[in-house]
Amino acid sequence: MTLKKRVFGGVKWVAFANIAQQVVSLIGIIVFAKLLSPEDFGTFSILMVFVGFLIIFSDLGISAALIHFENASEELLSSMFFFNVFIGFTLALLLILSAEPIAKFFDSVQLKPLLQITALNFIIISFSIVQKAILQKNIDFKYLSLINSFSLLVGLVVGIGAAYYGYGVYSLVIQVIIASLLTSVLIWYYSQWRPKWYFSFGEIKKIWKYTSNLSLFNIINYFSKNADNFLIGKYLSMSALGVYSIAYKIMLYPIQNITNILIHVLFPAFAKLQEDNERFKKAYLQVIFYIALITFPLMIGLMTVADLLVNLLFEDKWTGLALLLFILAPVGMLRSILSTVGMIYMSKGSTDVQLKLGTVNAIVIIVGFLIGLQFGVVGVAVSYFVSHIIMFYPVLKISWKQIDLDVYEGLAKIMPVLIISMMMGASIYLFEVLWFVEIANHFLRLLVMLTVGTLLYLGMIRIRYGSLRTLIRSVKS
Repeated sequence: MTLKKRVFGGVKWVAFANIAQQVVSLIGIIVFAKLLSPEDFGTFSILMVFVGFLIIFSDLGISAALIHFENASEELLSSMFFFNVFIGFTLALLLILSAEPIAKFFDSVQLKPLLQITALNFIIISFSIVQKAILQKNIDFKYLSLINSFSLLVGLVVGIGAAYYGYGVYSLVIQVIIASLLTSVLIWYYSQWRPKWYFSFGEIKKIWKYTSNLSLFNIINYFSKNADNFLIGKYLSMSALGVYSIAYKIMLYPIQNITNILIHVLFPAFAKLQEDNERFKKAYLQVIFYIALITFPLMIGLMTVADLLVNLLFEDKWTGLALLLFILAPVGMLRSILSTVGMIYMSKGSTDVQLKLGTVNAIVIIVGFLIGLQFGVVGVAVSYFVSHIIMFYPVLKISWKQIDLDVYEGLAKIMPVLIISMMMGASIYLFEVLWFVEIANHFLRLLVMLTVGTLLYLGMIRIRYGSLRTLIRSVKS
């Protein structure tokens, strides 16, 4: 099977799985929001700040390294497997020991047992990191997609059941552990690779330069993406963090489940094109175009219907959610494009440049958070948007230079989509003010607005680019 067919097959499977996961996850958020309090979500968000940080060390860039390097020996794979397991147990112990001081720092008694229970997750995921990387390297996304979707669904059902029976914030932790356990077990079952009883630190050193730069970047990048949760939880309140985290998750879901479809599937393919800048650039332009084609209208649509959506799906305890969604939606558009540059650095092996750029980006974002914090949770959201505006051009300029892509050439590819999306959003807003406001039923009004917006957008896209069938054929090519 050719690389093109394998990639497109991978995209189809990951797209199917991610759409299913997105729908299930959004339903999960709505159900959990009705069963739990903003304080519960705030506590869980702080928990995941520390868990997510330690997860970086559970991988240490190994998955990306195994994909980047063409021929990984059995000795290297086995060494990486046992190294990952050792790291998993070490991180679990570290989280258990640090649970009490973390709980005291945030003045939250609940955090200690929650952190100690979640420590089990590091041991679970450490057993499947190498197998997962091998499946990704071989662009074998069928089983990965099905496994992830099934595990998420089962974890969510168990978590919602626990929330219904009064387990509170523990239900969110139960969901995570069940999903991780199922994922690891099923990946082991379907993966044909098994580790040998072999370990050599010399094997690990072979990819250390690549993984060390990538790991340092991931650490710095993680701080920049989670400093808002940390600061809100410490200096404002768990309730404020709970509302902010829900808005952030809703904004992030389309980015995670659309942009990541292409990044996860195409990274192995781009790694094979790392020496051919012309083909790399051509393919990359198509990637950002199709990402914009989906994420731009979604985010602008979210801005337009934020108030109505929150009034319909969430209760009064989530006051302020609509405003945060309105502020964070533009961040989603910017991040959908910015998130693709990591694929360039990993494919090219230039993780040292990525590390330096990531450091500057993190400083700008964290300084912005510190300033925004003075104006409450809304100030934090506004500072996040402003920081992304400031760094958008420099990040693209430096990153796209790696593949000989001029910033203006790249932006010209996606600018028509932005204009069409803005026209759609403005039209929906005017229609609501002039006519749709007369529809008393919120669900019916939202349905009408979404239908009209979708038809307007597809119509303008067809006028600008031709039929959707032509666009789909272009994706395949």
